[in-house]
Amino acid sequence: MDRFGHSQLLGYGCNVGEALAGMAAHFPNLRLAGVDINPVAVERAREAVPGADIRVIEGPRLPFADEAFDAVTCIEVLEHVPAADRASAIAEMRRVLKVGGRLILRCPHAGTFSFLDPDNLRFRFPRLYGRLIGRGWRDAAYAGGVKWHDHFREAELLGLAGAGFAHETTRYGGLFLLSLGGWLAWPFYKTGRYDHPALRAVQRMIGWDIARDYGRASYCILIVLRRMGVQ
Repeated sequence: MDRFGHSQLLGYGCNVGEALAGMAAHFPNLRLAGVDINPVAVERAREAVPGADIRVIEGPRLPFADEAFDAVTCIEVLEHVPAADRASAIAEMRRVLKVGGRLILRCPHAGTFSFLDPDNLRFRFPRLYGRLIGRGWRDAAYAGGVKWHDHFREAELLGLAGAGFAHETTRYGGLFLLSLGGWLAWPFYKTGRYDHPALRAVQRMIGWDIARDYGRASYCILIVLRRMGVQ
């Protein structure tokens, strides 16, 4: 039995299930679930992780019972959630966590190179975005359209989490190579060439950079929160 035993984990914003598939491969006894607002991505995730309970959601409310999971991951997702829904989304993650369960939250950090976020190209340079991507490739599967990517500071994330969590740790990672890698990877993601060798090379570069902590200058922030009991 692996160290997770028969624990249950929810991937919030699981996209095409890449992270869930990795967890399933390394921890076969881990019971997995996932949610995403993109129905096309959910179908791909179900194919990638057939044993997982993966569902489409349309707002903050999660279709799971209270205290259903030992851990929730929210990796590079919060910046996609409308600002007005972020506190509610985290409150829902807390609701479905067991007391003592962990929320692992990673998102863009308001560091030195945050202005290079490639996902904000559509807003900074809309004409260039239209020429490069074209009318038919504008993330049509996302209800309400794609939002500006906010970059967060630790205090802001802890404020969104509220008093129902205990803050366990904060880690930073990535700097210029991470943001550069986002630009290099962006055309492959937008054209659906997820298995291209050049993209895999870019992903290795991103992985190398994100593993290095550049402190508050970093492009990425990860916090681990432990769910407290009833306040």
